[in-house]
Amino acid sequence: MSDNAIGLLVLVCIFGASLLGMLLRPALAQHHLSPDTKDSVKLGMGLVGTMTALILGLLVAAAKSAYDVERSEVIQMAAKIVFLDRVLANYGPESADTRLLLRRMVEGAVNRMWPEERSGHAQLDPAGSGHEELHKAIQKLSPRNDVQVSLKSQAVGVASDLGQLRWLLFEQSGSSISMPLLIVVVVWLAIIFASWGLFRAV
Repeated sequence: MSDNAIGLLVLVCIFGASLLGMLLRPALAQHHLSPDTKDSVKLGMGLVGTMTALILGLLVAAAKSAYDVERSEVIQMAAKIVFLDRVLANYGPESADTRLLLRRMVEGAVNRMWPEERSGHAQLDPAGSGHEELHKAIQKLSPRNDVQVSLKSQAVGVASDLGQLRWLLFEQSGSSISMPLLIVVVVWLAIIFASWGLFRAV
């Protein structure tokens, strides 16, 4: 289910609960609407509201933590890509095709992670990223001196790190928000708004 659909469902549940409370109010006996009953419900809803605020805080903290981790990994990946390009450039003109392959791989990854169409979803599957072709192209380089041997070794190491980061991003691409916690929060919010609907005019 998409994020927009979940948000719309939450809105419908909470708004529906408040309407249900308004509809049920005329059906209640008068002693259920007394000031004592209202105070008791206020006390209970205060407790539920406090618990809801705590759970919402946990959900927000979890989402921010996941965002910060993924942001850090994307920055690391960008830095390693730039470093790999510089290593290949220093290797010599023999690496021109490999650098071109790297550029195409990065362009494809950017288009998959941040599609131009806003309705499109990010595709992080590293299997179709062309990383294996890049690794093979680096392995095929034939060093002619010690400097090129060292640069090739660095390039292989950085390419391996890039592959690991891509798989890490792919594995972390799921939602960071716990669905059971989200359901609990929505139920509690629905209860709060239903009680508001019941006692709005008392």
